[in-house]
Amino acid sequence: MPTTLNHPRRRVLQVAAAAAASLALPMRAQTVFPSGPMRIIVGVPAGGAADVGVRALAVVLERNIKQPVIVENRTGGNFLIAWQALQAAPADGHTLMHVFNSFPAVHAVQKLFDLERQAVPITLAGTTPIALLVKGDSPYKTLGELVGFGRANPGRLSYATTGVGTGEHLKMAQFERVGGFKGLAVPYRGGPDAIKALLGGDINFMMAPAIFAKQFAPTGQVRVLAMMDATRWKDMADVPTFAEGGVPLPPMTYWGGYVARAGVSPEIVQRLYREVSAAAMDPSVVEKMTASGQTAAVSRSPEDFRQYIAAEIAWMTEAAQGLDLKS
Repeated sequence: MPTTLNHPRRRVLQVAAAAAASLALPMRAQTVFPSGPMRIIVGVPAGGAADVGVRALAVVLERNIKQPVIVENRTGGNFLIAWQALQAAPADGHTLMHVFNSFPAVHAVQKLFDLERQAVPITLAGTTPIALLVKGDSPYKTLGELVGFGRANPGRLSYATTGVGTGEHLKMAQFERVGGFKGLAVPYRGGPDAIKALLGGDINFMMAPAIFAKQFAPTGQVRVLAMMDATRWKDMADVPTFAEGGVPLPPMTYWGGYVARAGVSPEIVQRLYREVSAAAMDPSVVEKMTASGQTAAVSRSPEDFRQYIAAEIAWMTEAAQGLDLKS
């Protein structure tokens, strides 16, 4: 049975109580941390949704730990440049990296780094619901209609990905297998380019952050066929989940969180967990994340986040089997 079916997302949702309880845990008196400035490495350019969330968290973290917190954008090489920067840092906990869905995808497909062995998880920091979208005037009014056409017409349906072997590509491949059809994956540089292609009729469907659904559905530019989460999205409660639409696709959300390089002591990992979790749930951070369509959420523990990442790697590795990942 695929590991995804036992994905530990439910535990992540118990955010407030876990964060509050963890703040009460004592630190060993001999541990002096942080002893200087901290930095957070981000593998995507400044200005995106992930970067906005990191910078909001950094402001609160700096205030709480009374040390400077510097955000560094290190882009390129399928996150390898950012990863190398993390690995070059001392294993003292003063350097963190923001990771998200694409990191386990690179681990599983390109194998440029080992997310499980070279890093120690700290905590999840937020999630974003995912919607399956078609153009507003699409002939497919339900998920069942889309899948039914795909089964009857192999290769006729096209969908967007953000690149070969990315998390979106792997989830769509899993959708094809579960749905029993074969479509055509079309890579784009990112979500904005993909949504333009959908609106222009260049592709038939795409998975996208739910905020795209909220932006384009009210004007009739897109139709939302299903949500990939385990439950309905509160902002569009009339939209069914994949399971409710008759396709038992394991749930998925976009997510982001923090890791340190392997070798950081358990005491410092726990201190980082408490501080980062508290900052992630600060009202100012929650407000900024909500505005960009994200939901603030933290793991119950570093171990909980480790299991979360392991489950992501497992389903992505399985989904990549048999795919043409050369182009």
